[in-house]
Amino acid sequence: MKRFSPLYIALSSLLVFGCQNSSKDQNENVVSKRYIHKYGYDVSKEEWDGAGYPGQVVTTLRNGVTVTASYEDGVLHGPTTYTFPHSHTTESLNIYERGNLVKKVTYDIRGIPQKEQVFLSPSHVKTTKWYQKGTPLSVEEYHNNELLEGEYYNEKNETASRVIKGSGVRVTRDQHENIVAKETIENGFPILRETFHPHGIPHTVLPLSGGKLHGEKKVFAPTGEPVSLETYKLDALHGPATYYQNGCRYLEINYRDGLKHGKERHFVDGETVVEETEWMEGHKHGPSIVFFDGMSRTRFYYNNQAVSKEKYRELCEIEENIAIMSDRALHKE
Repeated sequence: MKRFSPLYIALSSLLVFGCQNSSKDQNENVVSKRYIHKYGYDVSKEEWDGAGYPGQVVTTLRNGVTVTASYEDGVLHGPTTYTFPHSHTTESLNIYERGNLVKKVTYDIRGIPQKEQVFLSPSHVKTTKWYQKGTPLSVEEYHNNELLEGEYYNEKNETASRVIKGSGVRVTRDQHENIVAKETIENGFPILRETFHPHGIPHTVLPLSGGKLHGEKKVFAPTGEPVSLETYKLDALHGPATYYQNGCRYLEINYRDGLKHGKERHFVDGETVVEETEWMEGHKHGPSIVFFDGMSRTRFYYNNQAVSKEKYRELCEIEENIAIMSDRALHKE
């Protein structure tokens, strides 16, 4: 007789209990369910499950949504609709062929389509979006995450920009016809993304490489004044970063691979340095100077620990001597 460990028994019990709870939660969300043969008469759940009738299952949920799903031979086939809560208006429509989703359309409360996805294959999708008034906003074709083709329309139903064979400019507008973002596309992926405040004022400029920030990221306030200018290397801060208040520079930091490395400076009125601190690989390391009333006060740090000036020099000399001896040992080898 096969023996099972206590851990196996406990995990099996947990799995069964979890599945029962999941089924229970789903049933608690269901107010009613009807099984309707395609010829229009109701059948019991047992008949439906046993015979695999063609027809529809109409489910009313506690949140007021009605789901009408079409079946054939026990699998989804044809339209499946979801209504808005406590409404007869369709919010989304899914079309299935032998259990495979081939089209999905979402609507606003007035019944005007907002978005349509046609699944040409599991990895190839054609997506159409519309403005609130029902005119086309964009038509795009993707292969996985790669943008193959795109056509983008303005509020006058004129083509404003295109992506052809994976290259071009992708324009994103909201339902109120405002430009939200522009992307420069190369080889199917964005290399530059620009976003905008309302009324078209630039918000961010984001250089990209492989979907990651790579280059100078710029951020602007709704007034058009700069907020920050940061340098990135594959999503990590790397290089100088400058920050502004009311358009005036107040902070400069240098980074290496996401860590502070180099000088950090604080400014008054964008020009006068009031504090300067040395960093190394994310730790304060070196002098930290505060300027006030024509005078200055300096503190020293070694690997993030406050030390005296003499102790700092002593530790630096020890570090240099160790580096020299290590270098000599390497050359001997």
